[in-house]
Amino acid sequence: MRAGIYRGPGEVALAERPMPDPGPGEVRLRITACGLCGTDLHLVHSPKPIIEPGSIMGHEMAGVVDDLGAGVSCFEAGEPVVVEPLASCGDCDVCREGRDSICRKLELYGLRRPGGFADAVVVPAHRLYRVPGSLPPSLAALAEPFAVGVHGLRLAGVDQEKPPGKLLILGAGSIGLAAVAVAGAWGFGHVAITARHPHQAAAAKQLGAHQVLEAGSPEDLTGYDADLVVETVGGLADTMAAAGIALAPGGTICVLGVFMGPLTLDPLVLLGKEARLQWSNCYSRRPGEVDFAEAVDILIAGGDGFDSLLTHQVPLDEFERAFEIAGDKRSGAVKVTVVP
Repeated sequence: MRAGIYRGPGEVALAERPMPDPGPGEVRLRITACGLCGTDLHLVHSPKPIIEPGSIMGHEMAGVVDDLGAGVSCFEAGEPVVVEPLASCGDCDVCREGRDSICRKLELYGLRRPGGFADAVVVPAHRLYRVPGSLPPSLAALAEPFAVGVHGLRLAGVDQEKPPGKLLILGAGSIGLAAVAVAGAWGFGHVAITARHPHQAAAAKQLGAHQVLEAGSPEDLTGYDADLVVETVGGLADTMAAAGIALAPGGTICVLGVFMGPLTLDPLVLLGKEARLQWSNCYSRRPGEVDFAEAVDILIAGGDGFDSLLTHQVPLDEFERAFEIAGDKRSGAVKVTVVP
């Protein structure tokens, strides 16, 4: 089969790999769409390899069931699904609580295990969520970034019945915009976001952001007084300084961005505000709070209202071009999706 692989710092390529066969409890999917995440860009452009050269990338996966391993009877061939791309031990205390993403043995599909930039992928059946056949695959693949937003807002202590009065999201990439969509679905009264590029600002407004701020220096946010600040940029950005400055006294900072190096925090600012700092990794499946299921419900309810996120579709045969587009913000890219 065709597969998009990481070759080394700054380099990806299309390669051939054997078609995988599902083992007991596993399902083989034929991939119909796989989103390219900002984390994928961080991984590729990190000067020091974070994943093994030759790894098949891609974790925002939508597909249809193609083959069933032994013992799997809950799915049928041809069913459309999305993938929660986690592999955890299933036996430790946090796994039993449904907090798989902090399992000490956690591996992610598309990082440590073969991912979805390929014709097919094999995953455990219990990591699949059904989606309606009427939901376009590229939209369905947004379940993963939406689940990141759901999980982060839940960890930040958001009460859906009484959401915080003022939310500020730092960064208008796909995770930041997904957070806008989730906050809108949950009825937040005021959602603001910082954006560097006009196409990001336009997408945020289409998704229902009440205010779009230019991403300038941290000091520009002095006195903003957000009850909740959600950081979504990561990488090597200096956004944590901005988060502390923009936060209201007694507020919470939730970190969704994947930082690739040490951070500099201003402890006096955070101390003076008695700030709560909440890190968020992926998603969980606690009883009654299954983040992926909530994300799928939001996508179904929103329908084509989320189309503004989907700016580019690139064939798998042009896998390298997908990274070129996603890495060049002048291209107008928000979400680049790789399709068969």
